[in-house]
Amino acid sequence: MGRRAKLRAVGVAVGLTVAAFVASVLAVLAALVVIGVLVLLGSDPFDPPVVPLLVAGQLGFLLTGYLYARRYGLAVPFGPPDRRDTGYVIGGTLAALAFATVAAVGLETAGLVPESPLEALPTDDPTLAIWLAMLSVVLVAPTEEYLFRAVIQGRLRGSFGAQAALPLASLLFGSLHLGNVVGSPATVLAWTLLITGVGVILGLLYERTGTLVVPVAVHALYDAVLFLTWYLTL
Repeated sequence: MGRRAKLRAVGVAVGLTVAAFVASVLAVLAALVVIGVLVLLGSDPFDPPVVPLLVAGQLGFLLTGYLYARRYGLAVPFGPPDRRDTGYVIGGTLAALAFATVAAVGLETAGLVPESPLEALPTDDPTLAIWLAMLSVVLVAPTEEYLFRAVIQGRLRGSFGAQAALPLASLLFGSLHLGNVVGSPATVLAWTLLITGVGVILGLLYERTGTLVVPVAVHALYDAVLFLTWYLTL
């Protein structure tokens, strides 16, 4: 495939990532307006409002991926898992958690641990952690895997092949999580590379199994374990 076509594929992938970020921000702002109106009316159903804001942001991701896939007729393999896929889910989840644990220890040793907005949330009630874990399963994992593995990685694969598409899509996946932490440029970059590494594992599972079900399940279990661990260790 020609150089121009490859550059176009990269541009599309980057553009989709930027569009997803913008759509997510706009959705969060709209949710904030709704919440503000409810507060003015004397109702405060979301305290803290992290759950509806998370839902709004993820819907922005989903809309971006869906509109692109529909516009260009991109097929998304979402077949039912078989026994082999179940093994990949278990092994993939353990691999992702092991990688993140080792990487996190390395960041802490190097003094590159960023601050997370989660640290400011109340921890005396497990309800929030349970909500976040549930949303990881039913919303976060499906929307992010649909966007980055099915749409972006799929688009890049068509121009570069799987070996090059996987790291490129994973890096974009990591970059979209830049806003999840705060700290020095070095700590934020280190965190982004950690998430990129997890994205590589998810991308490998997608290429290996040929179905989005497996990386969605691994992503969901990975996030759920992290949220529940966050609550239990604070």
